Amino acid sequence: MIEDTLHRYAQQDPPPSPLRAADVLVEARRRTRRRGAVATVAASAVTALAAFGLVPVLRAAGPAPVVPAGPGCVVDVLDLPSGTAGGVTAVGIDPSGRYVIGLTGQRDAPRAVLWIDDVAAVLPEPFTPQAVNASGLVVGFTGPDRHGSEAQQRPVAYDGKRLLQLPLPDGASGGAAYAVNTHGDVLGTVGRADGTWLAVRWRTTGGTAIVTTVASASGLGLTDDGIAVGFDQGARHALRWAADGATTTLPLPRGAESATAATAAGEWAAGDVTSTATDSKGDDTHTAARWNLRTGAVEVITGISGRRVSATGVVAGTTGSGAPALWRDGKVSTLPLPAGAAPAGTTLAGITADGRVLVGGVETGPNASSGAVGDPVVSGRTAPVVWRGC
Repeated sequence: MIEDTLHRYAQQDPPPSPLRAADVLVEARRRTRRRGAVATVAASAVTALAAFGLVPVLRAAGPAPVVPAGPGCVVDVLDLPSGTAGGVTAVGIDPSGRYVIGLTGQRDAPRAVLWIDDVAAVLPEPFTPQAVNASGLVVGFTGPDRHGSEAQQRPVAYDGKRLLQLPLPDGASGGAAYAVNTHGDVLGTVGRADGTWLAVRWRTTGGTAIVTTVASASGLGLTDDGIAVGFDQGARHALRWAADGATTTLPLPRGAESATAATAAGEWAAGDVTSTATDSKGDDTHTAARWNLRTGAVEVITGISGRRVSATGVVAGTTGSGAPALWRDGKVSTLPLPAGAAPAGTTLAGITADGRVLVGGVETGPNASSGAVGDPVVSGRTAPVVWRGC
């Protein structure tokens, strides 16, 4: 079961709050990977992509220089809705930048916060948001957040009026929706009773329905053209599949042991790479891969994790020190932080189509909000932030 993997991961190395459920899944798979078979996976990826008319190019890049972002890149703390108790973090932004989705509340009753043109409101029904599209359609899951039982979670979409339950395939025990495109197509991952995963694409226009499923896969990113990305449960390599479910393996970068595709936009996908050679601490979490979904080209980006990608190909994530950063034109730029915030505990959770606006959360000294918080889903010191002009 997925929850068993998450619990093992939590016991071994608890992730810093607040980590998105999709990031926990990716990191859990990375930490429990099986070594070897790099050449076999890479060769099969080349063959599969060639069948689709794509000729993959494997690029090895040197270390990217790390510099502060330019003076035009500024950070602001988003306003909180009145009466909010506990911390709040931003977990996604739509491609246009008008809608920002956030997370607050308690672990057994997480709440979604939606900013429309910077005006915040708590959505009426409890659920954990994961993504929002340019029409304000929000997707995520109900049930306990993050380390709760996956069997108690259900994929949902909020259309501005009501919470829509997305159907589960036969044999599925629960799951979550992680991505939504401009057409209202939704992508997610469900777990089955036998412990396997299933990537699922749903349609929300004209009634909710399952469109396609991909066995033994996790679905995490979805483009407006209908290309989905994720990773394989068994071989632990990145996958892409079309609207009809036809699946191909994305190539491994040269020198990589495994890779996970966690996000997609435009003709780009991005994720994290596990190298065949790690440092003395085994730290290989801050090397990103970026794939061109049109040509099949893949490249390694060192010094930053591959959490988000824009339609223009900008990769966003964190550096080895935990600083939020973005990669553009061969250079990693660290983003500014509000006064009193430190890189540790900072998350980067969303980027606009042009790669210039990003959202996430930072931990500050005093509590970001007041009130009895019980067991908060994010630390009471966490505040939602937006970076503009980056």
